[in-house]
Amino acid sequence: MLASFLTLVASGIGFATRTAAGGPWEREFDIGGGQFGVILGAGFLGFGLMIFFGGILVEKFGYKPLLVLAFVLHLISAGMLFAANPLFEGWREADPSTATDKVFNLLFWSAFIFSICQGLYEAVINPLIAQIYPENKTHYLNILHAGWPAGMIIGGLFAAGFIGADAWFIELPWQWALSSFAIVVLAYGVMVLPEKLPETVGESSGNFGNVFSCFASIPFLVLIVLHALIGYMELGVDSWMTKLMENFLPNSVLILVYTSFLMFILRFFAGPIVHKVNPIGLLLGSSVIACLGLIWLGSPIQSVAMIFVAATFYSFGKAFLWPTMLGVAGERYPQSGSVAMGALGAAGMLCVGQIAGPRIGAQQGYAMSENLQQTAPETFERYAEPDPISSWGYEYRPLDPARLNAANRTELVNGTPKNVDAVREADLIPADVKPILIANAEKDFKNVQDSYLAGGRRALTLTSYVPGMMAIGFLGLLIYYRSIGGYKVIKLDGHEEEHDAAGDDEELMGQTGPVEY
Repeated sequence: MLASFLTLVASGIGFATRTAAGGPWEREFDIGGGQFGVILGAGFLGFGLMIFFGGILVEKFGYKPLLVLAFVLHLISAGMLFAANPLFEGWREADPSTATDKVFNLLFWSAFIFSICQGLYEAVINPLIAQIYPENKTHYLNILHAGWPAGMIIGGLFAAGFIGADAWFIELPWQWALSSFAIVVLAYGVMVLPEKLPETVGESSGNFGNVFSCFASIPFLVLIVLHALIGYMELGVDSWMTKLMENFLPNSVLILVYTSFLMFILRFFAGPIVHKVNPIGLLLGSSVIACLGLIWLGSPIQSVAMIFVAATFYSFGKAFLWPTMLGVAGERYPQSGSVAMGALGAAGMLCVGQIAGPRIGAQQGYAMSENLQQTAPETFERYAEPDPISSWGYEYRPLDPARLNAANRTELVNGTPKNVDAVREADLIPADVKPILIANAEKDFKNVQDSYLAGGRRALTLTSYVPGMMAIGFLGLLIYYRSIGGYKVIKLDGHEEEHDAAGDDEELMGQTGPVEY
């Protein structure tokens, strides 16, 4: 249990520090918001693929081989981060026009390998913990998944203290911060490598084909779609939270740390409550709260205190969604072992990597450009790229990443920039453009920062539609279970444990024992 917990701590640290790397990457490599969103997406793409296929591999080969593979790949991912700066210098000397694209590819593949490790961990630890604690699956899965926000707290505090120009203490080289997860990886490796792990459901049953029976259930297919939406809402927003809250908080990583702390408390200590309530009703209520929380966060709040109040409300909505869904998979489809849980996790992570991260980035970029063009057209012309782009149905002229970063990095006092050093020191802003930006900095910097904030708020508001759709789906499932007698826990021996009534024939396909109604 502790080793499994640490795998999620390591994943959370890597996730939190990567979300804070946008500023340093913009400054050092000229990586813009769109590319940053793609890198964040890569941090989920491999996860989504591997958690599903990893579930099949777990049932075929067992838990331990996959944990060992993840251990090795995680360390390789950390090593790639240290190679980025020296390689970029060499690429820039050889051909400056391609250097940014090459370092982007390196960072993309580092994040992709990291996500492969996350997928392998999830494919193992969810069914492993459900198997170790068969009487309290949802309870212990919530405790297990407290490791994710615990890692984000550690990584977020480390990022706030040492990453970026606004670091509390000192700005360390970003690669040291982003590879800090390797310390936890080594600790978990020392713990788990000598352990003897139990057989999987597929190994012990002797019927490997039986693990795929969950896909014959229509309610399970509905759960897959809903879990994809959970991934979009929870991890998609977490990926962009620090970027969306820049220019409004003293250090935007604080909002991620705070929401992660609330998730940790709720998952770790409120597990017994989750175990005693109808999980579908809990998922429905959580979706409604999350929807309202995102609408609140996207509103024109002017008080930092109110931002944290809104974030508190939102955290109560998202805290139980992911682990409770895994608990439902374990309770309703125990014969499918890691395959059922892996299918849900894959849907969530693929949605984040391929849709949520890039789409939220496009929404923020579009809303920011539109706002600046409408409120300060002269500033827009000085900061916008000459050519429009098309992304996720949005066609707009994005702001130049180097100029945007210079304006965002500058502290304003009563709306006036303290200095223009960020423009003077920006290597990626052309020399002939710098005098124009400096001459207009007094009005431009505030205009840019205001539009950046407006873009972030708009992206959060649009994302609120996702938990709204989740609520409709969970309401449909709740009505369905009520119509057939209610939600019930199913066990491998064919015994059913009541939550509030009996189950249905369709979902019991592949069970190993008789079912009594």
